[in-house]
Amino acid sequence: MSDDGGVAKIEINAPPKSIEIQSSPVVEDLTATPNPQNQGITLTGGIGQTQSNLMATQPQNVKFVMGPNGQMIAIEKPPFVWKHFFIGGGIPFAIFFVPLLILMIGTGLGYDDNDEWTYVSLYKDENSTAYTGQFTLGEDSFVDYCSIRDTQNYEYLDVYCDRYDDYKVNILMYNGTGDEIVGHWNNENGTVYFDTGTDYGEELELMMEFYTEDGSYDFFMLIGDLAGLTCFLGLILSIVFLVIGFSQGKPGMGWGGVTALVSFPVVSFISLIIMW
Repeated sequence: MSDDGGVAKIEINAPPKSIEIQSSPVVEDLTATPNPQNQGITLTGGIGQTQSNLMATQPQNVKFVMGPNGQMIAIEKPPFVWKHFFIGGGIPFAIFFVPLLILMIGTGLGYDDNDEWTYVSLYKDENSTAYTGQFTLGEDSFVDYCSIRDTQNYEYLDVYCDRYDDYKVNILMYNGTGDEIVGHWNNENGTVYFDTGTDYGEELELMMEFYTEDGSYDFFMLIGDLAGLTCFLGLILSIVFLVIGFSQGKPGMGWGGVTALVSFPVVSFISLIIMW
């Protein structure tokens, strides 16, 4: 209370009004926002669980190997392609087998049955150790082999024929140091002459084996000469396809080469039995 003008002043201090702040309720539903593009995806799980899941879902053309850091690495297995198999095995086998097949067909047709033989009597010249006889061949026929037999002892002499021209033959005998010409034959005059300096009696028997060439004979003889080359070429190609197939991820070609390589001795053995 103050003494100004005798008026009494009373001050009342009221507490401040309270202020209420209302907040909106928290929305519990979260709006999903799309992940930014190119954002990596992280897979979680135990190591054993991850590996077992991968192995359980392993594709047929993929195999998993352990990397240097312990992680599993998926490696694609090259597929087996039958086209590659027929290339790697079929080409070498065909090169090798086709000539043999032709020769087997020719054997069945009798192309190698053109060999013939005839016996020629050689008579001793008077007061001499020389023996002579007559023998001629037709056109396209050629001497292949000869032998001379002693008709008294029924023993064959150690001689053989060397055809140095189509229709000319030398008869040779081994004399201890080398071969010596002891006779000859010339189709132009048909004369066979033989003289070793030994008296074998009045008569010797000469056996001349010859063959006749024709178109089919020449063809099969050519195939026979080529068979050795094609056999070698097929063998080399099978090895080449084998190496290329497995080294370049073409197992079909590699196994084709292996199959051709294994089949060569089997087919050769069967072919020899048929043509024998």
